[in-house]
Parts: sequence; C-alpha cells; structure tokens
Amino acid sequence: MKHITRVLFILLSLCVVSPVFAIKKKKIKKGEVVMVAAPEPDGPASSYQATPDIAASKAKQPVIGKMEFEGDHLHGIDVSHYQGRIDWRAVAKDKNVGYVYIKATESNYMVDDTYEYNFAEARKNGIKAGSYHFFRPGVSAAGQFAIFKRVIDKRKQDLLPLIDVEVTGGVPVETLHARLQEFLRLVTEEYGRRPVIYTGRNFYNKYFAGYSFYKPFLFMIAMYNTAEQPYLSNGNDYVIWQYSCKGHINGIRGEVDQSRFVGRHTLSEIMYK
Repeated sequence: MKHITRVLFILLSLCVVSPVFAIKKKKIKKGEVVMVAAPEPDGPASSYQATPDIAASKAKQPVIGKMEFEGDHLHGIDVSHYQGRIDWRAVAKDKNVGYVYIKATESNYMVDDTYEYNFAEARKNGIKAGSYHFFRPGVSAAGQFAIFKRVIDKRKQDLLPLIDVEVTGGVPVETLHARLQEFLRLVTEEYGRRPVIYTGRNFYNKYFAGYSFYKPFLFMIAMYNTAEQPYLSNGNDYVIWQYSCKGHINGIRGEVDQSRFVGRHTLSEIMYK
C-alpha cells in the first residue's frame, strides 16, 4: 500500500511540475518587432500600474441617454487584445459607437496581436478609427517612437494618434517629462499635428497640470463612477471624457472602455484627415 501511495505521489508531482519545464524562452533579436498580446498593467499596485480614476462615491456607471448624456455628444470606444475577437459588423450597427481607438503598440517592442485585424475591420465597416500607444516612461522616447512609426501606417489613420500616459514607471518626474515630451515632439513631426494624450484625472492633476508644454495638446480624460464631467485642477479644457471601463457594446464579448466628447467639442477636432 505504501508503495502504491508513493507511486501516485510521484505521478501527481510530475503532472504539476512538468508544465513549468515545458516553457522555453524565445530569444529576441535586436530591433525585432514581437507580435504579442501586450500586457497592460494589472496585478498588485505599484509605480508601474495603471490606476484608473474612480470617484469616491459608489455612483452607478453613467447610462447613455440619461443624466449628463442627453444631447448630441458623440460616443466611442477603445479596444485592445483584452476584448478578444470583435464582430465589427455588429459594432458598426451600434449607435453608441461613433469612433474607436485601437491599441497598436507599447514600450519599444510590444505590438498588440489584435491590432491589424481590429483596425482593418473597424474601417471596413465604416467606423472612424485611430491607433494608440501605451507610453512607458522607463524606456527611451526614440525606442518607443521607432516601433510606433514602424507599426502604424499614418496614411490609413482616420483619427489623430493617441498616446496613453498613465504610469510613471518608477522614474523621476524629470525623466518622465523629458522622455514624454521628446516622444510627443517626434510624433508631432511625423504627423504634422499634435497627438491626443490619454490619462486619468488624478494623473493629470499630479503630472500635467503644472506644465505649460502640454497646454496645446488635446486630452482624453478618464474618470469612472460619476455622472458629472471631471474637473481638472488647473481649469484646462479637454475634448473627450472616458466615463466607463465597463461598457457593453454589440459585437464585443465582455466589457469595454467607453468615452464621449464634452462641451462643444466634436469629432472634427481629432480627425487626422
């Protein structure tokens, strides 16, 4: 009986351990673009984690057509590999989708593996589409711009590029701004127009509000669980409010980020062509 028990224990141990030894590391050549499901920050809170702004009160997510959403404000979404395979024909029929930003790149080597499909299908079905880059302050601006330029075909863009800035990467504030400003200059030179900057309300107030360099840029500000449009500490205006990370849209399984234009701002302001 002891012999049988010992054999069973060994077999069970192999079942648990063997997958670990089956994993092989793939060497990446210098300059190679790797198609991966780029890992946006999650897990334990740290300086590397993106922390979406949530109102202190437990207000319900705003409902389109009610509260502050009555009127002609155009709504849109942003997507990445987290949404899986999207049925863009169904999405295009949803009246709550007037534009879409699609994740393309992150850092200096990661490419979202759903980008090409999402971008092509969104445009094929008549949705105004733009591309976004997740900015990593711990990585050089030149390196991030290189992959951004290589992956994103500016000739096909309907919307201005969007730069997602929501983590510090643990670098000093001076480094964050130096690299971000260099990256924004490179993108502006490439496109002939300034890109849109995406960030959370709290991140904006802490890292953007006191810097005049960013005043000419258009911003998309994220803040959830509030029916009231977020107010920025320096009183600056912005064009788009990302009001929910728990939206439901036809053609997309699970939840998706939703946003809308604010005030008198319209789609024409972020159109690239």
